[in-house]
Amino acid sequence: MRNDELIRAFRKVFEQKSFFDITKDYEQVVNMPCSRFWISEARASIVVSAIMRGQPILNTMRPTKREMFLEIYNRVLAIREQKTDTPLIDIVFEVVNSPAPKFYMKPRHARNIIYKMKNGHYKK
Repeated sequence: MRNDELIRAFRKVFEQKSFFDITKDYEQVVNMPCSRFWISEARASIVVSAIMRGQPILNTMRPTKREMFLEIYNRVLAIREQKTDTPLIDIVFEVVNSPAPKFYMKPRHARNIIYKMKNGHYKK
């Protein structure tokens, strides 16, 4: 599902260009909004719980992943203030499945995924 959404973002950016510059335009692709955060609810729960306990889990993450988890964490805190009786796992589920401002991946990673899709790698 993520790959399908990524290729749609790629096509949307590609259609707007008379010349597609891979060094610049994949940056625009990964910064397109998407339908959800592309991380499992279980992993997001683990990371959010660790942040809440004060563990330095973000210190070892790549900048894009760190940014994504901070966005998820901040949204969880905002919802938790309103839904004080809701279990954390349910709030995380809601946040992960809500629209995300971008794909939270490096342009090169997006390029590799799209090239693999075009070459039929994921159909095997």
